Amino acid sequence: MRAVRRRADAPVGSGQVNPFLSALGGKLAERWVSTLLLPGALFVAAVVCAVRLGHRDALDLARVVTDLTAAFPRAPIALGAAGLLLGAAAAAFVAQGAGRVIEVVWTARWSGPAVLLARPVVALRSRLARRAAGRAGVEPVRAYLPQRATWISDRFRLLEVRIAAQYHGVRLGLLWPRLWLLLPEQVRTPVQAVESQFRSAMTLTGWGLLYLTLGAWWYPAAVAGGCAALVGWRRARYTTNSVTTLIEATVDTHLPLLTTALGYPDALNADTALRINDRLDKGA
Repeated sequence: MRAVRRRADAPVGSGQVNPFLSALGGKLAERWVSTLLLPGALFVAAVVCAVRLGHRDALDLARVVTDLTAAFPRAPIALGAAGLLLGAAAAAFVAQGAGRVIEVVWTARWSGPAVLLARPVVALRSRLARRAAGRAGVEPVRAYLPQRATWISDRFRLLEVRIAAQYHGVRLGLLWPRLWLLLPEQVRTPVQAVESQFRSAMTLTGWGLLYLTLGAWWYPAAVAGGCAALVGWRRARYTTNSVTTLIEATVDTHLPLLTTALGYPDALNADTALRINDRLDKGA
């Protein structure tokens, strides 16, 4: 009877929650290992090679193995493992931080002193775009010509331009967070997946930057860093095109959800778009 009573007093669903939490913890641990620990451990190994070998003996990896083997008897294995974990985690966080900085450089409109550098870059990109349009026999649309220093930033700008042109000037930056709250889960999932790929590309580029920096002491790291940065840049361009296309498609197919929720169920026109912008911007 006591055993039965204990089962009856147990919280409802506790047998279901614990496996769920265990599975969630397992997925988080797996993600931590794959995205932080392994790349960080590889970078720590590269740092060791840079310190022990330098440029002259850059490919003498056997010497590093010998040095480490000789050092282990003098140091506790647990201490070495803890140092490896801490170094790997620190390197991973630095790489993620570098990726965030790269994301700002690639996606934002350059301001302040960076404008002096952005102007000639934009002029060059615009000249090349006009030349390509001329060879194709096409008259370029002014709004579609480069106006930002990077292709990725221009692609996001063009997304806003296209939405505003199609929907009477409604501003994507204002409507997207509200529309996101109304979207069903099956619509959010592909956008979130591509956005995750975009972040991963930025982090990969951040790793490339770290390896390029380490290449000042060990040239194989510069080679690895250059390859990682190039792959990250290519992936960033690809995922930028994917995420902007998905956002535009989502607005095209679900904008009535937002206009109806805001009290404008009729077809969108210029006056309604102005009212929506003013309401979402709080009259600012």
